[in-house]
Amino acid sequence: MNAVQTKEKSSIFSLLGQYRGMIIGLIALGFVVNALTLYLPALIAQAIDAYDAGTFQWTSLSIEFGFVALGILVFTSVQVVVQTFASERVAYDLRKTLADKISTQDYQFITQRNPSKLLTNLTSDINSIQQFVSQAIVALVSSSVIFVGAAGILLYLNWQLGLAVLTIVPVIGLVFYFVISRVQKLFTQSQEVIDSLNRVISENIIGAALIRVLNATSVEKRTFKVSNTQARTVGYGIINLFSILVPSITLLSGIGTLIVVVLGGYFVTTEAMTIGSLVAFVSYVAILIFPLLVIGFIGNVIAQATASYARIVDILQAPDTRMQGEVTTPPTGQIVVDSIGLTYGEVCVLNDISFSIKPGSKTAIIGPTAAGKTQLMNILAGLTVPTTGTVQYDGTSPQAFTTEAFYPHVGFVFQDSILFNTTIRENIAFSSSVTNDALNKAIASAELDEFIARLPDGLDTVVSERGTSLSGGQKQRVMLARALALNPNILYLDDFTSRVDMNTQTKILANLETNYPKLTLISITQKIAPIESYDQIVLLMEGELLASGTHQELLSSSIEYQQIFNSQRSTTRV
Repeated sequence: MNAVQTKEKSSIFSLLGQYRGMIIGLIALGFVVNALTLYLPALIAQAIDAYDAGTFQWTSLSIEFGFVALGILVFTSVQVVVQTFASERVAYDLRKTLADKISTQDYQFITQRNPSKLLTNLTSDINSIQQFVSQAIVALVSSSVIFVGAAGILLYLNWQLGLAVLTIVPVIGLVFYFVISRVQKLFTQSQEVIDSLNRVISENIIGAALIRVLNATSVEKRTFKVSNTQARTVGYGIINLFSILVPSITLLSGIGTLIVVVLGGYFVTTEAMTIGSLVAFVSYVAILIFPLLVIGFIGNVIAQATASYARIVDILQAPDTRMQGEVTTPPTGQIVVDSIGLTYGEVCVLNDISFSIKPGSKTAIIGPTAAGKTQLMNILAGLTVPTTGTVQYDGTSPQAFTTEAFYPHVGFVFQDSILFNTTIRENIAFSSSVTNDALNKAIASAELDEFIARLPDGLDTVVSERGTSLSGGQKQRVMLARALALNPNILYLDDFTSRVDMNTQTKILANLETNYPKLTLISITQKIAPIESYDQIVLLMEGELLASGTHQELLSSSIEYQQIFNSQRSTTRV
C-alpha cells in the first residue's frame, strides 16, 4: 500500500480507493442481499392479499420464499468472508506502511514523536480502522440500499402515507450532525489518553524493580489513576453524546409507526389500501428505521476510525528525517568533529565541540554526569543531527553514507542494555552476515566463553524479555559481542566500564588489541583508570570541551582533570 502523500487524501474514505476490487465486491454483495431482504415483505403482502381473495397457493409461496432465504444466506456468507479478508488486508498493509515509515526515520524523530504514541498508532489506531472496514462499509452500503429501497417502495405503495413517514428523516439527520460533529474531537482526545496510558503502563512494567525498592507503588498508582480517570472522563463524554442519538432515533421511529397506524388505518377503511399493503407498509417502515439505528451505532466506529486515521496520516506525511546517502565506501576511522552544537528547545546540551580521531587509535570521552557524553555519541553515530557544526568520517558526513556502508562497520555498545527475547546466539549474531568464525571471535573477545558454557543450552539459551535473566555485566558483554561480530572498523563504548569489573575489563581491552588490531576505539566513560593508556582523552563538562590530550598531558595542563583523577584515586584507595 502506498503511503498517503497529501493532506487532501487524509479522509478515511480515501484509504478505500486502493482496494477498489474488494470494496466494489462488498457493495455488490450488499446490494444483492438487501434487495432480497426488501423483497420479503412484498412477498408476504402478496400472500396475505391472495389468502384474502381465496387464491392462496402454499407450495409456490414456500418455494419462492425458500429461494429468497437461501439467496440471503449464501450472499451474506460470501459478504462476511470478503469483508473479513478486506479488513485484515487493510490492517496488514497500513501497519506495514506505518512501520516502514517509522523505521526509515532517525532516532531523533522517534524520541520527539514519543514511542508510546507510535505504539498506539500501530495497535489501537489501526484496530479502529480495521473495525471500520469490517463493519462500517458493509453497514453503510446495506443501510443505504435498504433506506433508498424502502423509501421508494413506501412511496410506490402509497405516496401520501410515504411522504408523511419520510418527514422524520431530516430531523434524524440533524440529530446525527449534532452528535457526530462533536464526538470526533472526543475520539481524538481518547487516543491521546491511550498514548498516556501506554506510557505509564510501560514505565511501571519496565521499572517494576525500582518502584518496589523505592516503595513507590502508591505514587505510581496515583499516576496511573490520573491517566485512567482521564480515559474514563472522555469515554463518558462519548457515551453521553451517543445516549442522545439512539433514543432520539427510537422516538422518531415511534412517531413514524404512529403515523402509519393512524393514516394507514384510514386508507384501509376507505379502500385506498389493502390489508396486505398495510402490513407490508408497516414492515417497510420498520426496515426504513433499522438502517438509521445501524448508522447511529456505526457512527461511533466511523468517528473513531476518522480520528485514528488522521493520527496515522500525520506520521505518514512527516518528512523523511533519515537521509539515505550514496557513499558506499566504509569509514576507516578518520573522524573530525568540527564546532558541534546541540540544543533542545532553549537548553544547550553541547556547545562548540571540536576534536579529531585517527584510524586505529583509542580515544576516550570523559566527564561527569550530564556532561553531554551520550548526546555526543548519538551525533557521532548519526542518530542525532547536530544543531550546529559537522561530523565527518573520511571527509564525509554519516548521513552521506548508505546504511549498508556505514552501520555494519561502526559498532555500538550503548549505556542501556538492549537485549531481545530470543537466544544468546541470535542476540549476538543479530545480522545475517555474521559468520561462525566472527561469532566465536566476538564471544571470546567479550570474555563470554565461560558464561555461555555454564548455560543449560549454551548459545541456544533463550534470554528473558529485556534480558532480565542476565546480570548487568553479562548484558554489556553480550552487547559488546554483538558489536564485534560485525568485525567493525570503529567501535563506540558508552559507559561500558560501569558494569564490568576491573579484571574482566582489562582482559576485554587486551582482547580487542589482539583480535582487532586496526580497530578505532572511542570509549565514553566517567572512570580514568581504564583509559590512562589511550591515545587521546577528551574532557567534557556541562556540554563544553574543557581539554583534550593524553593522560599525562591533561594531568599537567587541566585542573579539572586533576581533580577528577585525584577524587577517583582516593576513592579507589578507600
